[in-house]
Amino acid sequence: MPSPPSPHRDDGSVPPAGVQQPYDADAAWADAVVRCTADGTGGRTGTAPSLTARPLRNRPGARLSGSCDLDTRPILSAALGVVTRIPGPVVHLDLSAVGFLDAAAVAALVQANATVAGQGRRLLLHHPPYSLRKVVEMFPDECAALEVAA
Repeated sequence: MPSPPSPHRDDGSVPPAGVQQPYDADAAWADAVVRCTADGTGGRTGTAPSLTARPLRNRPGARLSGSCDLDTRPILSAALGVVTRIPGPVVHLDLSAVGFLDAAAVAALVQANATVAGQGRRLLLHHPPYSLRKVVEMFPDECAALEVAA
């Protein structure tokens, strides 16, 4: 059964002509995107997930879109599992299209960061939503390792 059209807007994040990608984003994400979309429906037919994860085209990483909460926890978990396996010294996570992250989602980001750091690499967060900043304010010690791009 084909999946519903993605609410993800193509933001033009494709590499310029002649630039090679450091990894094959489509191959790395093919299984994960399908699995995330299927899990995100919660068994409801015809309902689009409220969180999507797509590979970045111009650098190793992902762009999350939607809300990270109890209903989307399996999607976030699957997406972060793929993100932590993307090769490269720095893995980017674009959160510009995320409207909300609950405390458990922030904890999942902290765990993903620990996984990547344990491999001698960095997880760099871009454009965090206000909710992430508030959780970091409430739990500064637990979130101290999170790195946000300037």
